[in-house]
Amino acid sequence: MSESGQPSSSSRAPTILAAGASFDGVLAFRGTVQVEGQLRGDVIAQGSLKIEPQGRVEGRIEVDELVVAGVIEGDVYARRRVELLPTARVHGEVRTPALALAEGSVLDGRCHAGTALPPPVRRGDDSPAP
Repeated sequence: MSESGQPSSSSRAPTILAAGASFDGVLAFRGTVQVEGQLRGDVIAQGSLKIEPQGRVEGRIEVDELVVAGVIEGDVYARRRVELLPTARVHGEVRTPALALAEGSVLDGRCHAGTALPPPVRRGDDSPAP
């Protein structure tokens, strides 16, 4: 709890896109989001994104941390780490300082991992992402 009596951001439950739900558009957030449904569009966040086994994201993802058990169709940039669980299927480029792949996961695309990674160049823009 914070001094104001409100839950602190670190103790808040994650926001969930439930199974059977779908979202089209840009999802921007701070904190933690869990995807159990279908998301079509880019995700730009300061926080963590978890894609559950039944979850699917079609679009570019830029977050601090990413844990995948579902499907991603698009490029990923994680500022801290990416973890692919055994049911994960990622089709696209992955850029992150730390990458963990569980046996059974699929990464179909280019991978750039290591501590000296520059941020990705956004499409249509020659400058690095903030």
